[in-house]
Amino acid sequence: MKRLFIPTLSAVIVAMLSTSVFASESDNNADSLRLRLKNDFRKAERPSAGPSGQDIYAWVQGTMVDLDTHYFSDFVGVTGSAYYVYKLGADGSSSTRGYLRGYDSFSLTQGALKFKLNDDLKLKVGRFGTDSGYGSLPYDVPLISSGSNRTMPTLSEGALVHYDLNENVELWGMWRQRVFLWTDVGTGVRDEGVFDSSTGTYSKKEPRAFLAGSWHDDQNRVDLGYSWQDDVSSQVELKLQRKDSFDDQSNIRYEFLTLNASLSGLSKAASYHNDTQVYSGKITYTNADISYFGGLGYVSHVLNGIGTNVNTDIGYVGSLSIDRNKEDMYSLQIGVNYTINNNFSVMVAPLMTDGYEDTRRTISIKGKGVVAAVFYKVNSGPLTGLRAFVASDVANEKRSGSALGDDLDYWDIKAGIQYDFNL
Repeated sequence: MKRLFIPTLSAVIVAMLSTSVFASESDNNADSLRLRLKNDFRKAERPSAGPSGQDIYAWVQGTMVDLDTHYFSDFVGVTGSAYYVYKLGADGSSSTRGYLRGYDSFSLTQGALKFKLNDDLKLKVGRFGTDSGYGSLPYDVPLISSGSNRTMPTLSEGALVHYDLNENVELWGMWRQRVFLWTDVGTGVRDEGVFDSSTGTYSKKEPRAFLAGSWHDDQNRVDLGYSWQDDVSSQVELKLQRKDSFDDQSNIRYEFLTLNASLSGLSKAASYHNDTQVYSGKITYTNADISYFGGLGYVSHVLNGIGTNVNTDIGYVGSLSIDRNKEDMYSLQIGVNYTINNNFSVMVAPLMTDGYEDTRRTISIKGKGVVAAVFYKVNSGPLTGLRAFVASDVANEKRSGSALGDDLDYWDIKAGIQYDFNL
């Protein structure tokens, strides 16, 4: 099995369970029709979610059909998808936490025209995927890509342009009027806009625009993204990566990211803090069949009352249970990933957090936990490419004076299995 160089559980799950829906979002010029079957299970107790969301249970079967055509007349093509998530199990006394629409099965569709303006310049218009974990983008394009660990990918509605400046530099631009994130599972694809915390809806339409660029060579990668949205925010995200390989087949990988977001207009008036910063880094050393990793993260402010317009949960420290992106919060994680054989690998990763529950920094949080996971991949035979995992998380938080309790205990079990058919 290909060795993993990922120190967060969410990133590991994406890497293990995601194969490209499209061969390459930016330059695919071949007809393809794929059927993806994805089964997800989640059972957890998460006391920080409050009484109505503390218990989590959902078991679903996802069926996804993705169509991508070549460029007709070397100019125009079509992409289209249909996604259906079927409820296998749920409990009215437990939250389904974005795996189902409330307690019901649900579906979504997408379709877009793609244009080959020249060999290096591509344009896509309509509703399309913007989730690198599902293969609809070739990599995690800063701010444009929005990954999901659930059964449904992120979708955007608008226009996306990609330009290969040369073999080392890529440029991206997107204008988005509507969006679907996992948090929108209750309503489906929604308008971009200003969140009204009193109604829980995005009540004022405000499209969002993005620019991003990437420079890369054999060892290094630099990705920079910028977005702006009237009455909401302007955001800048920077990602740096470097990988050094050695004669004994070992390697070290360094990764760093930072996000700076500033609120404006109506969103600024609705939030206690007007800006936030995220800093996170990780180092991974791989030798033979074992990888050791360590990750750090810091989030300065919680931007409350503005919905999901600013995502601060992007650091490399990962947990199924406890938060890593609360107020003035530091997080630390170390771990190991061991490849048992060509099919199996296992991971163990303890973590610690230190921050505040509230925006005024009166209730401290000190958390600790451990994540463990087993991954399986079929590498030969008729089911080649089938991927599965089982992950478990136990954790504890000390929250002195919190309405949720002074001592919170967490546990979480998550499992999934995925297989793609090329039709």
